Amino acid sequence: MRYIRDAVLKDFEKKMIFLSGPRQAGKTTFAKFLMGGSGIYLNWDIKKDKKIIREVSWPKNASLVVLDELHKYAKWKNYLKGLSDEFQNKPPLLITGSARLETFRRQGDALTGRFYHYRLHPIDLAESKLFLPKLSAQERLKRLLVSGGFPEAFLHPEEAERLRNDRFDLVLQEDLRVLSKTNALSNMELLLELLRERVSQNVHYSSLAEDLSVSAPTIKNWIILLERLYLIFAIKPFYFGLARSIRKEPKIYFYDCAASLEENNLGPRVENFVASSLLKYCHWMHDTQGKDFKLYYYRDRENREVDFLIAHHKKIIWSIEVKLSDSSLSPHLEYLHQRLKPEKSIQLVLNLDRKLEIRGIEICSLGEWLEDLY
Repeated sequence: MRYIRDAVLKDFEKKMIFLSGPRQAGKTTFAKFLMGGSGIYLNWDIKKDKKIIREVSWPKNASLVVLDELHKYAKWKNYLKGLSDEFQNKPPLLITGSARLETFRRQGDALTGRFYHYRLHPIDLAESKLFLPKLSAQERLKRLLVSGGFPEAFLHPEEAERLRNDRFDLVLQEDLRVLSKTNALSNMELLLELLRERVSQNVHYSSLAEDLSVSAPTIKNWIILLERLYLIFAIKPFYFGLARSIRKEPKIYFYDCAASLEENNLGPRVENFVASSLLKYCHWMHDTQGKDFKLYYYRDRENREVDFLIAHHKKIIWSIEVKLSDSSLSPHLEYLHQRLKPEKSIQLVLNLDRKLEIRGIEICSLGEWLEDLY
């Protein structure tokens, strides 16, 4: 049941746990699963639960106490600090809520050293076999490219588009209003649509600003808001120690890997699928082991480009190029492999007959490699 379960259960012995992530990624379902038969679930939005929370009147022998939407309580950080200091995390506490929890968590330091933070991502190929073990990896991959990885949509792909639209509307109508004073809801909706048309492309703030009749700094701020709401994530170019690299605007991808509007072009959707899988891996390494893995792309002045780099303390661990069916070695990936000497260079191919290795670079089946990612 969900890929972070064992790590979270182990960390309950030490500190309270914060759980954030996209709406409808399964946070509440996961929390209730962890409770077992003797846990307590309390939601700040429910009046009777709010009274119990304020009075700290839950049974102290509970196996776990889940506090949902607690960040809506104005004094929630001092409240949790008091609980931690008084009860020493007995019973264990799991604090979860909407995507807004991540933003509010960053403000202030009242809880420093008292919690571990986990981010729950949608289902990827590695995790999908836990949900549909009877399907082959190729069948699950095809489904994910259509449905995306949000659990309800993945299990009911015929409803995926409706669920996606509802999720976008919910985040923009509710969460956005809390995080920002902007009244430009219609423009934010249009920006989201424009970004869905530009998945895997370099995002030019000035071009989007012209389309929406606003300034480029406004577009940049709106994109930051969409990132904080776990709708999109930006991948920046890697430039550390590279004199000929170009500092360009980021590429934008969606947590919903099937959000691209390019229905007749599979490329952006496959690239988004790989991007979201790699970001999930980076967050998992950070949240469970404290390793600061970062996801980048590469492009230089000669227009050599490699889709993804994973770096740890500015050292490249993996360089990764994504192809639909071309098994011939990417010259850009080979250049980067020779130039930066990553620990491993990999070319992932969606449709590949057999695995190859050419001049130290692995050419692998995209599905097989991602299924064994962690």
